[in-house]
Amino acid sequence: MTVALTQRLAAVAGLVRENRLTADVGTDHGYLPAFLVVSGKTKTVTASDIGAGPLENAAKTVEKYGLGDNISLVLSDGLANIPQNTEEIIIAGMGGNLIADILENAGWIKNNNIHLVLQPMTHSQDVRKFLCENGFYIDKETACFEDKRVYIALSAYYSGEITKKSDFYYFFGELYRQTDAAAKAYVKKQYDYVMSRYNGLMKSGYEDEAEFYRRILQEKIKNPNV
Repeated sequence: MTVALTQRLAAVAGLVRENRLTADVGTDHGYLPAFLVVSGKTKTVTASDIGAGPLENAAKTVEKYGLGDNISLVLSDGLANIPQNTEEIIIAGMGGNLIADILENAGWIKNNNIHLVLQPMTHSQDVRKFLCENGFYIDKETACFEDKRVYIALSAYYSGEITKKSDFYYFFGELYRQTDAAAKAYVKKQYDYVMSRYNGLMKSGYEDEAEFYRRILQEKIKNPNV
């Protein structure tokens, strides 16, 4: 018995540690928890969502694979109802600003036994900035293609050390140093976004606001290593 994952979810699964108490926040159809259990990566998963509809979809997946003893379905707004002894927290398929809000509202995750696996669909800069400014460090980032789109996933732990990094880092992260095709595509996507914001603000006469993006573009020009 196998559970097939999309490339995006496979990238997330690849960052999850083995044999830990795991939670998948915003589980939707429950494919990721099912994969983690069936593949033997973990024995139990708390699968949560804010809506009853997605949990009903997840329940069908749990029933299909006979995983009722392994996967607990929980209605939860973010991490509100997630067991606080959870060691692996997965938040995938959401905007980066929402992911940052979910993390901010759960102070108990500031624990060095907890591993975060995050997959922001947009605004990844918000996730990196939150992590750095709240005592977390990013130990790994990865990128992948799915249906001609590029997605990223990152791994983070709590150290308690608050760091202030450049806005350039928040936008490009560790993927800026990687040379695989997916990482390069992600960097280009971020660069195009920054350039678009800069040009739009300049054309509208908002030169002060545009300065933020100009500094990021200047840093990219000084470090053209991709």
